[in-house]
Amino acid sequence: MRGMSIEIKMVIGSILFAFLLVAVERYQFSENIIEQFLESKKSKNKLLMDTISPIVSLNIALGLEDANQEYLHQIVHQNHDILRFELVDAQGKKLYSYMKNPSKKLKKRIDGVYFSAQSLADGLTGEKFGTLYAYFDDHEYRQMVQKNKEATIKLFTIALIMLIIFIAYIKRELSFLKKLSEHVLNYDPQRNNFTLMTSKRTDEVGVIHNAIISMVNKINTYATLLDEMNHSLTLKVQERTKELEEANAQLQELSLMDPLTQLSNRRGLEIHLQNVWELAKRNGVAISMIMCDIDHFKNVNDTYGHLVGDYVLIDIAKLLKTSLKRKADFIARYGGEEFIIVLYDTQSDAAAELCTTIQHTLKLFDGFDYSGTKLESLTLSFGIASSIPEETRSYQELIKRADVALYEAKEEGRDRFMVSS
Repeated sequence: MRGMSIEIKMVIGSILFAFLLVAVERYQFSENIIEQFLESKKSKNKLLMDTISPIVSLNIALGLEDANQEYLHQIVHQNHDILRFELVDAQGKKLYSYMKNPSKKLKKRIDGVYFSAQSLADGLTGEKFGTLYAYFDDHEYRQMVQKNKEATIKLFTIALIMLIIFIAYIKRELSFLKKLSEHVLNYDPQRNNFTLMTSKRTDEVGVIHNAIISMVNKINTYATLLDEMNHSLTLKVQERTKELEEANAQLQELSLMDPLTQLSNRRGLEIHLQNVWELAKRNGVAISMIMCDIDHFKNVNDTYGHLVGDYVLIDIAKLLKTSLKRKADFIARYGGEEFIIVLYDTQSDAAAELCTTIQHTLKLFDGFDYSGTKLESLTLSFGIASSIPEETRSYQELIKRADVALYEAKEEGRDRFMVSS
């Protein structure tokens, strides 16, 4: 069968699979037939009991015991599947009893099919007269179950045997592919360790086998040339990588810097805060934040133009930066005319002293003169917030508090600082 194409093998496998599905469907169909038979038997027995009970109840109510005996005897002989039939009054006395085979012990099972009981009562008063008990023959049910079991076992046995044979054959076929795969996976062009010989098989597996051998031969031919090229490329890649790393470092630095003031931008501020917040949390020291804003800066832009406004921002940024004396102190442009100063291991009183120093320096500053455009003195408002970092707090809360304090300073008349409580 090695000359047989994979397409034909797949067709055979599909047929076997379809046969197995048919076997399963056959079993399910048989189960449905048995279930329908039980429902039919149950309905027939219930109909019989529902038909008998009103007549028997009426005869009991009228005291016609002989009529009941004759009626029930007639019912028993008309229904050959009745094995036992009993009429018991409300006091437990047997008014009628029939047993087809007295020596056979009967059990209550498959309620409504093998055994059925019907209470007798007066339709008007509800008075209970007794109970009818009936046992029915179930040999038809047992025969159906047995035949279904035998047919199902035969069908599944044939399907299982055919499936085992097919699986064994597929496993044998796959062993050839497994061996081929192992050689391909272990193949190293530098060692040229592919030892398989050309296959004589004419099916698709043989074609793939020989195609792989042809490909390996071509790979071996170009392996030496590729090694030489790779060595040259490695040197070039190392050179280009170094250049890219330097360019990326420059881009990274530029991405964190405000191009106008040459201070850190908002993204650089967030990165710094994340690091310094964790450090202060570990060391248990306080961080102070100063948020400052140029008072009436909109008037500067409206009166002198945005170019002059940019010069003001540049000079204010230089003034603020030169006011910081420690390497750990950090300043960033937060947005527009707002700046944020982050002071590590600093309480709010020290931050307030820094604000006072900046205000004093600003009053002495005489640099707001741009190409003959003389500006009136400028002032800054400050909002101060301090906190010792904890697990339940974040630096965003500190920014919010500093912003609220800045707003309060603006409301109080500007040119001052407020400390967040």
